[in-house]
Amino acid sequence: MYTKRKFNNIFVTVWICLLTNVVQIPSAVSSEKDTISLEIAVRTALRENPELNAFREKVKVARASVDGIALLDNPELETEFAKGTNFEQGFELTQTFQLGGQRRHRRKIAQNHLEKANTELAEAIRLRTKSVTLAFYELALAQEKLKLAEKIVQYNEQMHDIAQFQFETGDISITQANLANIQLQSAQREAATLESELRLAQLELNGLMGISLEMEHSVISGLPEEIPTDLNPKLTSDVLKTHALAHRTDLKSLRLDAQLTENQLLLAKAANIPDLSVGAIGQRGTDENMFGVQISIPLPLFDRNRAEIDAVKAQQQVDAVRIDGTEQKIIREVMSAFLSLNMARKTIASYKDNSLELLNENLDLTRAAYELGEAVLLEVILMQNEFIKTRFAYLEALATYYKALARLEAAIGTSIELLQ
Repeated sequence: MYTKRKFNNIFVTVWICLLTNVVQIPSAVSSEKDTISLEIAVRTALRENPELNAFREKVKVARASVDGIALLDNPELETEFAKGTNFEQGFELTQTFQLGGQRRHRRKIAQNHLEKANTELAEAIRLRTKSVTLAFYELALAQEKLKLAEKIVQYNEQMHDIAQFQFETGDISITQANLANIQLQSAQREAATLESELRLAQLELNGLMGISLEMEHSVISGLPEEIPTDLNPKLTSDVLKTHALAHRTDLKSLRLDAQLTENQLLLAKAANIPDLSVGAIGQRGTDENMFGVQISIPLPLFDRNRAEIDAVKAQQQVDAVRIDGTEQKIIREVMSAFLSLNMARKTIASYKDNSLELLNENLDLTRAAYELGEAVLLEVILMQNEFIKTRFAYLEALATYYKALARLEAAIGTSIELLQ
């Protein structure tokens, strides 16, 4: 009996040594899949995404409209020819001149449309960058959690084999053997769930990047554990809000709308001034030839373009309300993202007090006690579950921090590094 017990202890010792190596959690992802960094993901999305390419085509259309405004309208040529008792032939060449600076206002409006098209492209890039960044960190989190879950499955498989051997040798009861089997099945279900989440995150990122949906990636440095202990103390919420109001492209677009409306009002007022038409006329007949000049201008007696002028003035009020509402929305976004970033940083700091190391050490000690017969399988499982729960929470805290940073940069309209 003593020889049998000694053999069992040696067998368990070998298994525990193997398990200790298996349960260590590497800090970087290692995979045979195509690797991708955040910079590559964003660059690919900005280059390949069809929605952004559509905005680029709109910029070309707006630029063509600016270049297509001619200096003058085309002249008009009219001619008449009559043959009867007396031969007559006449012609008239007329050139129309727009007064009140209408052409200048039209060119300003076309330039406004070009600036707005560029601003809309920049806004689409801002939103796309934010979406890709969030999707990238979601994929990074899913990969890290799945990698941990797969290691835990391997560990539980080995614990299951140990429990089966100990049950067959009479060292543990059927209850403990069944407990090991239940724990293994639970770990396998968790890994399967995380595998599905990984596929969904991969699908989301590929769609945003505009590449094949079936392509698989392994992220590079997806969730670095070294984060700044604190932001620059000069980066207060007021500084961030001021910066956002000066750089957000959606607000710039609305301000361009207001500028466009102002130019449209000037054009509507200028259109109230009639166009001047100057023409040269000539007539040749059997008895005599005649040449002269013709000048015509409409008289604005019944239509003074009041409807268009009043409509544009009403649009100015709409533009003012939209700008004010967007400014308030931007301020809320900046404050929310700033608070989320600070909270996430504090959460991560709470894990920096050696809690993860202590949990890992306690897990090793519990395994050693189990090896010596001083702890039961249930104690190992409970300690392992606590370690998994804490490690998952830490990974989620890291992902929350980087997502909050991405939301803050999207909220202020530029990289946070420009302010620091």
